[in-house]
Amino acid sequence: MSEAARIQAYMRQNVGRYNQAVPVPPFTCFFHARDPLRYHNYAIPDEPVRGDPDDALDRLRTEFRDRDRLPRFEYIEAFAPGLADALERAGFELELRAPLMTCAAAKVAPPPEIPGLRIVTAAEDWRAYLTVGKRAFGEAAEASDVEVEERAARSDGGTALLGLLDGEPVAVGAATPTVDGLSEVAGIGVLDGARRRGIGGALTVAAARDAAAKGAELLFLAPGSEDAQSVYERVGFRPGAETALYYSDPE
Repeated sequence: MSEAARIQAYMRQNVGRYNQAVPVPPFTCFFHARDPLRYHNYAIPDEPVRGDPDDALDRLRTEFRDRDRLPRFEYIEAFAPGLADALERAGFELELRAPLMTCAAAKVAPPPEIPGLRIVTAAEDWRAYLTVGKRAFGEAAEASDVEVEERAARSDGGTALLGLLDGEPVAVGAATPTVDGLSEVAGIGVLDGARRRGIGGALTVAAARDAAAKGAELLFLAPGSEDAQSVYERVGFRPGAETALYYSDPE
């Protein structure tokens, strides 16, 4: 199995742990039960897409619209190299083209020393973890009681960390459960007032090291910007041959 297919299979398995899977061949849609945030609702190709998938894309749009969700795709380009052209012909727009970055567990950098920063498990304060995560990614609302209860009740073997700067929650980081030696470092978020101090890098290192301690041999992530990529490179991640694509339907 190629690295692209291996990582794509892992991503599909991981998102299926938490979301409802709705087949729309040759795609599978994944929907969060409550949260409409785009990053929690998206489709993944089941196989390399051949021919004209317009009918399937029409059905996919209907599944998303019926749930008041934005039609989206997140996938590894090399797994379905013809899909991008098909999506663009159908009116989808590219959100992000990001180099897939990887790091062997043994090569994760030592944690940077940041005065006043303490990193704890999110279980110490799920409300702060969820609220900081929302705000770091552009959502102003505080985490609801239902969200806190649901997250506290979920035990999946992954990593969820909260960064406290002088006692105040300012950052979050996570790594997905390890399967076949793979884990994705994800959800690294820092509040505006605490950025550019190395905190994002510190959370990345902490999440990667925790995943490695749980058996991960290869860690991967897709940076959301060039600045983020620079942060991840400083702590040991390197861009490889694979690329992650994110498409959404603006209609």
